[in-house]
Amino acid sequence: GNSPYYNIDLKEIHVAGKPLNLNPRVFGGKHGTILDSGTTYAYLPEAAFAAFKNAVVKELHSLKQIEGPDPSFKDICFSGAGSNISQLSKNFPHVDMVFSDGKKLTLSPENYLFQHFKVRGAYCLGIFPNGKNPISLLGGIVVRNTLVTYDRENKRIGFWKTNCSELWDRLNLSPPPPSPPSPSLSSLDNTNPTAHLSPSSAPSGPPGYNTPVDIKVGLITFYLSLSVNCSELKPRIPELVHFIAQELDVNVSQVRLMNFSTKGNDSLTKWAVFPAGSADYMLNATAMEIIGRLAEDHPHLQHSFGTYKMFDWVIEPPPKRKLWPRNYLVLVVALVVLVVGLSAPVGWLIWRRRQEPNLPYGPVGRVETVTHDQELQPLK
Repeated sequence: GNSPYYNIDLKEIHVAGKPLNLNPRVFGGKHGTILDSGTTYAYLPEAAFAAFKNAVVKELHSLKQIEGPDPSFKDICFSGAGSNISQLSKNFPHVDMVFSDGKKLTLSPENYLFQHFKVRGAYCLGIFPNGKNPISLLGGIVVRNTLVTYDRENKRIGFWKTNCSELWDRLNLSPPPPSPPSPSLSSLDNTNPTAHLSPSSAPSGPPGYNTPVDIKVGLITFYLSLSVNCSELKPRIPELVHFIAQELDVNVSQVRLMNFSTKGNDSLTKWAVFPAGSADYMLNATAMEIIGRLAEDHPHLQHSFGTYKMFDWVIEPPPKRKLWPRNYLVLVVALVVLVVGLSAPVGWLIWRRRQEPNLPYGPVGRVETVTHDQELQPLK
């Protein structure tokens, strides 16, 4: 049957270039592998997670495994990697996700690690076991610093590895710099959990600089984490909406809270910026201005919201316009034609009936008393 999710036909995971010793079917249970940017981290079936964790640990030669920041969670963390996130690849291996058509999505350490907030220079795995659930769920951590485009018409999703903080400057470069990195594109089927990835090829010419400007932007989503607990943040959501709208220079009605989760004293929120009014998509200039502000680490909030961080913004095209209004009009016209068509013969019958003379009639007597009509006598 059809799946309500964006499904990827994931076949293999490679750690440091070496494939995990797993049956590919481990990633195909129930709904298969799901891409869900609304989920913060990634989750794998038990067997896949165990193999992934062991492969990563095997590549860590100088790091020490430590306890996680929250004792109520069994996080797998390592210290000694330093505070420079850009240098994580010197200590942690790169990871490749291989799809059914052989295409790969390469994950740098920032795409599967999160920072230990109690120990400086320590990081924890952002991929967790999914318990007895056979679903593989790839959350927002997997697409950090990745421009994700959703092609609903062709049931594909495109990944372009980039530095989101610098993307605004790149989009406005003319001409673009020589030899830019090629985007990594993979096709996703969002209706069939067992469908294969359809082939897709890298575009010719310098990628990425014009494409985001040329597409129709239906909405822009992003995450905002705040060091405020749930009970304090909930009553201030309207105030937060106002601040975000003000910082992004959009109407308050365009900003909507899409998701809300808490962990301890921290809150993670997902937001969406929609087109103004009843428009289906934003003007490119408006969309690029919003993206530029997000890339510059807007919005700037009041100190009363605690420390905060904005990350993982995503552009989505406008949803397909439903055909119901048009079909509804056709249905109404058809009903009118049917009523008119049926009323014509009924009206004609009524008219004919009214044209007939009103002849008197009386009760018919018994047969033997009926008199025969007399013949007309000739005129004299």
